[in-house]
Amino acid sequence: MTVPQVTGPLGERPAPDAPAAPLAGVRVLEVANMIAAPSMAALMADLGASVVKVEPLTGDILRNAVIDGPGPDPYFELDNRGKRGIAVDLSTAEGIALVHRLAQSADVLVTNLTADRMAKYRLSADDVATVAPRCIHASLSGYGTTGEDAGRLAYDMTAFFARGGVQSLVSEPDGAPPAFRPGQGDHTSALALLAATLAALRLRDTTGHVAPVEVALMQVATWTIASDLSVTLVSGTGPQRWPREEWPSPLTCRFRCADDLWIAFCMPGPRDFWEAFARCVDRPEWVDDPRFATPIARRANAADLIAACDDIFATRSRDHWSARLDAAGLTWGPIQTVESLVDDPTLHELGGLHLIDDHPSGPFHTVAAPFHLRGADVTVRGRAPELGEHTRAVLAEAGLTETEIEELVEARVVGTL
Repeated sequence: MTVPQVTGPLGERPAPDAPAAPLAGVRVLEVANMIAAPSMAALMADLGASVVKVEPLTGDILRNAVIDGPGPDPYFELDNRGKRGIAVDLSTAEGIALVHRLAQSADVLVTNLTADRMAKYRLSADDVATVAPRCIHASLSGYGTTGEDAGRLAYDMTAFFARGGVQSLVSEPDGAPPAFRPGQGDHTSALALLAATLAALRLRDTTGHVAPVEVALMQVATWTIASDLSVTLVSGTGPQRWPREEWPSPLTCRFRCADDLWIAFCMPGPRDFWEAFARCVDRPEWVDDPRFATPIARRANAADLIAACDDIFATRSRDHWSARLDAAGLTWGPIQTVESLVDDPTLHELGGLHLIDDHPSGPFHTVAAPFHLRGADVTVRGRAPELGEHTRAVLAEAGLTETEIEELVEARVVGTL
């Protein structure tokens, strides 16, 4: 990607001898809140882009979602690290004009405003194209920007997991739909938005065409279950689901060990792991047992087989079984708690956690970007901004005088520390 050699209010280009950050020189203006769109902008900051986050005077509603008081707020810090922050009242004409002015020197404007709010604040793709023709408009919404649901408010719990079909597929056939954890669908959608935005930057810089980007939580959800959804598209019926006690094969099931820790298997084929599994659990007779010898037979006798495996795995600890399963060459994984995950040596070997050491309350760890570019400068670049922390500096870089900035502060058009 050819990055224009431009400086401006959204950040300066790094010195020539600085490490090679993939998005060095790319400037991002974020008008978004909560998780999905801000986390995409945070990943762009990890990749070296200069990101300015625009918040209302009351702040992003994600602020203090977990910790209300001193110390880093884990949610907000995760999805806003490495950015500069300004506070602007978009209900005023002056506030809208300021954001338009910043967009003129931005490569990307990312937002999660609904279609009606984009129209209200003059931040639709057409509005941005009028004032900043080279700025790529990247929109993340629940259901898109057209159609009857364009103005519908959404979270990943409703648009991604519920309406996107994920929740029904992972529930027990006769059980209540399970709850999901905060941000799981949002962060998945952020990766889709990042990929599409990088493609739009490439297109702009190679052809000159500026293509607005749209990602909807509901549509990303359908991609994550595309294997199951494709079955319905071809056959007309949804994929079959079984209660764990009647799972078609222990080779793709999960079991509780004697220490109440769980293990999960995934050996769907084409290699048949059955003999290795049977010998690992000290049931070599199962190899030739007509009830279990073939996948079809195992499915026909699933309830008896899963019950037998439950009894077997309940006799020993997970550590015991892990050694045996590895020795047998079986494909399995421990079902970890979050507490055990943070101590997993493989996660640390992957560089999955990053220490932020510039927060006033002291250092803390956050989650790193889920990808690597060998030899490139991709890293978390510091803490999230305080509300309005960089308002004066960003507006000064945009060409406003000190007097003009103070007038905006006094008029409550902008907020600052």
